[in-house]
Amino acid sequence: MSTVTSAPAHQPETAPTSTSTSPADNSQARKATTASWRIVAAREITVKLTNRGFLLSTLVTLALIVGAIGLQLYLADSMGKITVAVADKQAGQLARQGEELALQSEQDVKITVRQETSAEKVRETVRTGGAEAGLLYENGRWTLLGDTGQNDIAATWIGAAVQHTALTENAQAAGTSMEDLSHGAALHHTLLSADKTPEGTVRMTTYFFGFLFYLAAVLLGAALATSVVEEKQNRIVELIASSVPLRALLVGKIVGSTLLALAQMTLFCLVGAAGLLFTGNEDLLGDISPGLGWFLVFYVLGIAVLACLFAAAGALATRSEDVQSTTTPVNAITALVFIVGVTVSGSMREILSFIPLTSTVTMPARVLAGETEWWEPAVAVALSIAAAAVIVTMSARVYRRALLQTDRKLSFRQAMKMAD
Repeated sequence: MSTVTSAPAHQPETAPTSTSTSPADNSQARKATTASWRIVAAREITVKLTNRGFLLSTLVTLALIVGAIGLQLYLADSMGKITVAVADKQAGQLARQGEELALQSEQDVKITVRQETSAEKVRETVRTGGAEAGLLYENGRWTLLGDTGQNDIAATWIGAAVQHTALTENAQAAGTSMEDLSHGAALHHTLLSADKTPEGTVRMTTYFFGFLFYLAAVLLGAALATSVVEEKQNRIVELIASSVPLRALLVGKIVGSTLLALAQMTLFCLVGAAGLLFTGNEDLLGDISPGLGWFLVFYVLGIAVLACLFAAAGALATRSEDVQSTTTPVNAITALVFIVGVTVSGSMREILSFIPLTSTVTMPARVLAGETEWWEPAVAVALSIAAAAVIVTMSARVYRRALLQTDRKLSFRQAMKMAD
């Protein structure tokens, strides 16, 4: 019995599957990712610009800046002007002499004399607010009257006029001159660091920029975290994640928020600079100009890092009600940066000016004060960029792992332990 062996049927050859990716594919993927985060950033900016809360906060901040400038104008116009009630011509002459002494000392003081018929009328005028001060000669001495408090302008310059008149009369009685009597009594002022910005200006500018940094970080950060959790709560993020890489989504949100914060700060600076010019404070504007650029540089770095932290905090929440608790640590960091930045001085400010985030406020303050060498701000920027890279990487990992966990609230530690 013969066995017939049939040849196996011809099978088509199957090409081996290759898992390698060509350079062209990598290039296309990079282009797609770049286009994705740009689209997200543009959308983030558009949404914020049409958001009432963002627009309202911007307008309120502008109103505060304009109001502060208006208050400065009002105080400058009113604080140097007082009315003094008098009952005789000699008192009126002393009041006018006080104004002349103030002008000789380059002080913008205007003293208006209000003539009354009697000492009682002077007291009544001061008591009812018709004059800030009253000047009477009673019981062999001059008396300066006030209602509920002493007027500093009247006390300083009318007091100087009274002293000058008394010294002149006493010098004549003693057979000498006022010049001989006051020889060696003049006090000359010399500034040892006239090229540096005054400490008061440094503190005021540091507080101003520190407060704007804190305000922008909290407002934009809260809005960013809320938008993230709303996308997560409505399951929109699941649709977005199917077409946009989560890293590109995070980068787009950070870039959009940072650009908006920079635009806000630039607008605030322009309004503030215009206000200084309008009020005649060109010297003050010239003093703060050297540190203005560094404030903006560190401001952008700080906002970018905090935006990433706020986005990760929003991803940890599952409901809008959870945002407050998940963003509390980031808000605490922001408040600490502001408080420390505007309160420290000396060697402590020098140390903190090289520590990321705290350098956002302290290093520009040192530049403004003229306390830095040329390389110190550059080193602080480099350290901030390095720290930002680490923080962004960790926050991106938390964001990526927690964003699709729509059924439970996570902590930073839990999200870091999860697998991708």
